[in-house]
Amino acid sequence: MAVTKRWHFTVTSTESPKARHLSVSKFIGSMIIASLVLMLLCIAASLTYITVNQHRLTTMHALEQENALLKDRLTLLSSEVDSILAKLQVMEDWEDTVRSKENLKEINKEIREMGMGGLPQIDSTFIYLGDAFHSGYNDLLKKLSLAKSKTEFDVQTHDELVSKLSLKTLLYQNTPSIYPTYGRISDTFGWRKHPITKKRSYHKGLDFANKVGTPIYATANGVVTKTGRKKLFGNYITINHKFGYQTKYAHLDKMLVKNGDTVTRGQIIGLMGNTGRSTGAHLHYEVLRYNKHRNPVSYLNKLESDIVLAN
Repeated sequence: MAVTKRWHFTVTSTESPKARHLSVSKFIGSMIIASLVLMLLCIAASLTYITVNQHRLTTMHALEQENALLKDRLTLLSSEVDSILAKLQVMEDWEDTVRSKENLKEINKEIREMGMGGLPQIDSTFIYLGDAFHSGYNDLLKKLSLAKSKTEFDVQTHDELVSKLSLKTLLYQNTPSIYPTYGRISDTFGWRKHPITKKRSYHKGLDFANKVGTPIYATANGVVTKTGRKKLFGNYITINHKFGYQTKYAHLDKMLVKNGDTVTRGQIIGLMGNTGRSTGAHLHYEVLRYNKHRNPVSYLNKLESDIVLAN
C-alpha cells in the first residue's frame, strides 16, 4: 500500500507551551498555497488598477478644466479679432469719405474683397478636442487671416491716400488761386478793342483797376524768375510755380521782390502803378500753364477741394 505524502505544520505560541500540529496532503497544501498566491496577485492587481484609474481620473479632470479654459480663451480671442475687424471697417469708411470729399478715386468694394483673397486652410491640429473646438479654432484662424489681409491692403491704400493728399496740397499751393489785388476788373481775358490803339487785339490776362500803391499779392507759392521794366509792361514781375504754372504782374509802381526770391501765396510782391503803356493805375495779371495763356478768371478763389488729381 502506497504511503501518501503529507505536509505537516506545527504552530506554537509564546502564551502556551502546547504546540498544535496540522497535517494535510501535499495536493491540498499546494492548492492552499496557490490560492494564497492567487489571492495576493488579485489584491495587487486591484490595487494597481485602482491607482492607475485614479491617476487617469485626475488627468481627465485636469484636461477637462484645460479644455474649458482653452474654449474660454478662444471665445475671447475671437471677440477681440471681431473688434479689430470692426475698427478696420471704420477706417475703410473714413478713407472712402476722405476720398469722396477730396475728389479722389474711391476704392471699389469688390477690389477690397479681392484683396482679402485665398481659400481658407483647415488646420486639424486640435481635431482631437472635438468638433466644436476644432471649428471654433479654424473660424478664429480665418478671422486672423482676414484681419491680416485687410490690414496690409488698408495700409497700402492709406499710404496712397496720404501721398495723393500731400500731392494735392502741393499742387494747390502752386496753383494761382487767389485774387492778385483788390480792385475792379476793368478788362477781361480774350479778344477786345485795345483802349489805346483802338485795334482788335487779344488780351492775355485780366486788368484790375485801383489806386496807385494798392498791394499786389503772389497768387501761389513760387520763385521770382524775372523782374524789370519793359516798354509795354512797365515795371513787371514774373513768378514760376511748380506743375507748369507761371504768373505775370505788370504796370507796377514798385517791386518788392527780386530775381531768385522764393515767395508764398498771399505775400505782397509789389504795389499797383501806372507804368508802361497804361491808361490809368491798374494791374495787368496773366496766368500761364506749360507756356500757354489761361483765363485767370478760372483760377480766382479756387479752393483746395476744387483740385482734381488724375486717377
